[in-house]
Amino acid sequence: MTIFIILLIYKFIKGTFEYEKVTRFELIIIPVYSAIMMVLSLENVRSLTAAGLTIILLILGASIGFLQASKTQIKDTNKLDSHQRPILKVKRNWPYLVGWLVSFAIGISVEVFYGAHINATEISHELFEEVLKDLSTIAFFHSHNAWFIWVLNVATSFTYGACLMVRYPKIREAVRRKK
Repeated sequence: MTIFIILLIYKFIKGTFEYEKVTRFELIIIPVYSAIMMVLSLENVRSLTAAGLTIILLILGASIGFLQASKTQIKDTNKLDSHQRPILKVKRNWPYLVGWLVSFAIGISVEVFYGAHINATEISHELFEEVLKDLSTIAFFHSHNAWFIWVLNVATSFTYGACLMVRYPKIREAVRRKK
């Protein structure tokens, strides 16, 4: 199992420094789905502490999203897909990886804040699940996250995508609906 985890982490880290196709899934669907799941999961959370924590996590998540987008590189392939949209490639680089690690650490910290006793085995299991969710669409949609993870995911993914779309307007063309 340990070797499998190491291989997944290696694939995730390696992918951060390689150009990958810009997709609607990453820039549109993940933030929208996360927002829906955040709203649904917050329905049952009705404490002043949770409300304050939600605001803090939204601010932290937005800051992480800005960091993740800060050194992202976009490459235009000068090709069009079957729907006449430009095919662009994105390389996330170090700030994306650092932001991901900070998000992971914040998630663990909030679990501890709410009384979870976490040991090294549980942290490695959480790391495995998070990496798997980033690498697999099926794992992402089948994950059962706590409300605070959805809040953090909304803030980071929305801000990351919005920053890229503002900085590189051609990305909007690449993720638009079919003509």
